[in-house]
This record gives sequence, structure tokens and C-alpha cells, in this order.
Amino acid sequence: MQKNVIGYGSIFHQEDTSHIKNILNPNFIGDYELFYAGRYAIKHVIYSIFEHKSINQIWLPNYYCPYVKNWLEQEFDAIKYYDNDPFDFKDQIDWSLFSTKDLVIANNYWGIKETNIPKGERPIVIEDHSHGWLTKGCIESPADFCIASLRKTIPVPLGGIAWKPLKGNCDIPLKPIKKKRIDSETNPMLKSWDLITNAMNVKANCTNEEEKIAFLLSYSQGETLLRNTLEIVPLLPQHKNVIREELFKDFNSFKRINLTDILKTLEPSKTFKVITSNEKTPFGLLIAFKDWELLTNFKQFLITNMIYPAELWPQNRIAQEYKFLLNIHLDFRYNDKDMEYVAKTINQWTLQQAYINID
Repeated sequence: MQKNVIGYGSIFHQEDTSHIKNILNPNFIGDYELFYAGRYAIKHVIYSIFEHKSINQIWLPNYYCPYVKNWLEQEFDAIKYYDNDPFDFKDQIDWSLFSTKDLVIANNYWGIKETNIPKGERPIVIEDHSHGWLTKGCIESPADFCIASLRKTIPVPLGGIAWKPLKGNCDIPLKPIKKKRIDSETNPMLKSWDLITNAMNVKANCTNEEEKIAFLLSYSQGETLLRNTLEIVPLLPQHKNVIREELFKDFNSFKRINLTDILKTLEPSKTFKVITSNEKTPFGLLIAFKDWELLTNFKQFLITNMIYPAELWPQNRIAQEYKFLLNIHLDFRYNDKDMEYVAKTINQWTLQQAYINID
């Protein structure tokens, strides 16, 4: 694998992580279930709740994964949306919007938005930690249920989790996933796992553009199968073992070190702001823009320089001043030299924009 070929991007490659230690306290989870993706975890939790309580409305944040929003709208009729600023980690949910017979999905945005859940009479709360797995807000969550997509935070082909936080006090149980026979030859979820596993293996040994095209194609095919599969497919035992092996490893410690390194050399910019917190570990280097055209220009500049950011999520329309986000991964795959290169590249673009504004 050569970084001058594959660049810096969000797709994990296959790598030995046996040297990475687990977090000190993995005992924040009560009952839990593992899934092929976070969206199946949400669906499973909602149906677990329905078996014990009548729900009027299911509330999602306006700023949320568009595929999951569309997916849930296909599955449930009573979907509504509420506003919560994803780029201000101090902004809190207005709980007066909801009744005690509602269900609210709260988002630990980027691992730095801790939700203040009211005590006493309130709606059922599911908290999503997909961009904050094993962060402080995840470990200390008092929500009724929590879920997370795992495949962008730990190096597995697919993965999701639902759990009952030990700090919660909801008496509704998380039901076990029903066992069913799976046709290993035709099941789309198993094909998706195999395709993305292949992409990770090819990327790990990638030395030329042909191999790069091959792993991107295999990954894309796996993603398409995932996106189009609504059924909750139970994990095969061997796939469950792959996820469990990585589940509680302290990948966030690498993010903290890399973020500290990159912020030392990153120049301030008038065109974007970095979303971060001194006390918490963000998902990556989070760069928010007011203007989508500027974001697009910046994104293209990064891609030209072999840095492949994730855009989260341009389909959402929100009322806040900052509306658009790019994330650059800072995980265990990268070191101080990589951070120096990323910071230098961003600073070049910032300087170009400063000259353009002067003209």
C-alpha cells in the first residue's frame, strides 16, 4: 500500500490492529445486539419499543444521514423533524416540542455533542453515536437506548450496534434478534460484506491506479447492496467475531494525537471554521462552511492533492449560519508526517483564497 497512490481517505484497509489496546472501561453497555449496519440497529430498537409502548411520532434531527432518513420514512409513517445545530456542540434540543408519547432520535454530532436529556416525564430517547463511538458522550449516555454505525470508526467491512446504556433507566428491554436461516449464496448483506472485505484487502496492497480502481469499484458495489437492503439480517458468527475483536479498541487515542498535531500548524481561515472541543474527541478534522461553492472548491483542491474528505451531508437544508461539512479522517492509519502534509495542503488553499479576496 502506498499513500501516494491511495491518498488519504475514509475507506479503511485491512490492517493488523492487535497492538491497539482496549479502552479502560468497556462496561458502560448493558444488553446489546450487533448488526450489519447502524440503520438496522435503529429499526430493531424502534420495533422493540413498539412492543411495549404506543408511539405517536418519531422525531429525527433535520441534519441527519439522508439515506437513513429516507430508509426510515419508507419503514414508518409518523416521522417528523426537529432543529438542532450540528456545528455548535453547546446548542441543545428543545424538548418542549415533544410529548411523552413520542420517540426522539438524538445525535451525538461528531462525538462532541452531549445531549442533556431531561429527567422525569419525557419522550423515549434513542441516541445515535455513529460519529462518536467510545467518546465521553457515548460512554456516559443516560438515553433509553443507544445505537451506532461502526464501520467508519472501527476497521470492519460492515457493522452496527444497539445497546441499553447502564446509566439509562428505561424498563423496556432490547429484544434479541430473531434467528433465521440465511442463504449464504444469495443474501445481499453477505455479498456486501464480502465485496467490502475484498476492497479492504485490495487497498491494503494497492500499488497502482488499476488496483485503486478495483478496490473503489468493489467498495461501491458493497455500498449499493447495503443501501438497498431493508431487511434486518442476523450477523453470521464469523462476522460477529470480526466486529467484537475491534469493538472496544481505543482508536480515539490516535485521533486525539493527530488532531493536536494538525491544529498546531493549521492556519486560521475566514472561509471555514474547524468544529472541535478541547475536552472531547471529534470524529475527525471537521471543517464547516457557510457556502457550498466554497466547500466544493476546497474539496476539489484536496482531492487534487490526494486527500479524500467525506461530505456530511449536503442534502440537508438547515437554517444555521454554517450549513455544510467536510470531514478528513485522522485515525490510526496516519502519523505526524501525514498530519503535516494535510495541514500544509489546507494552508495552501487558505492562502489562495486570501489572495483571491484581496483581488
